[in-house]
Amino acid sequence: MGTPITKDTHLSRLLAEHPGLVAKTLSILFPVAEGAAGLRQRVDALRAEASAAIAAGATILVLSDRGSTRELAAVPALLATAAVHHHLVCEGSRTMCGLVVETGEAREVQHFAMLTGYGAGAVNPYLAFATIDQMQAERMIAPEIPREKLHRNFIKAVGKGLLKV
Repeated sequence: MGTPITKDTHLSRLLAEHPGLVAKTLSILFPVAEGAAGLRQRVDALRAEASAAIAAGATILVLSDRGSTRELAAVPALLATAAVHHHLVCEGSRTMCGLVVETGEAREVQHFAMLTGYGAGAVNPYLAFATIDQMQAERMIAPEIPREKLHRNFIKAVGKGLLKV
């Protein structure tokens, strides 16, 4: 069953092994100290960066919240996705690239449904996979089941949930 959910390894392989694809990762992080104004500035800058990346030949834009810290917060993934998608539609360049969201926010089916509904072609829920790994390491879930199978089960469950939505 095809699904827009992608693991870290699949995402890196997709970006590295397909010569026709040119990926550009755009950070959706902004300085916490700047508050709401910093969030607004980051969203505006993100739109401009997306346009510039497409003009430079990018065919896949990866919106990423990796690297968040106490000093750097993430623009909510749905806000970043919707802002970039709508901006590109308005300027007429949306069909020139795919949008991938690499986020720690996506955990539940509705999160994935909203992200794909607002323009993401794929979602990499890296924190969900890390949580599964940690839970298994702490023996909270099936230590006898291979890690890859647990990840596949998560992807399958989310995929089935998306079909219901």
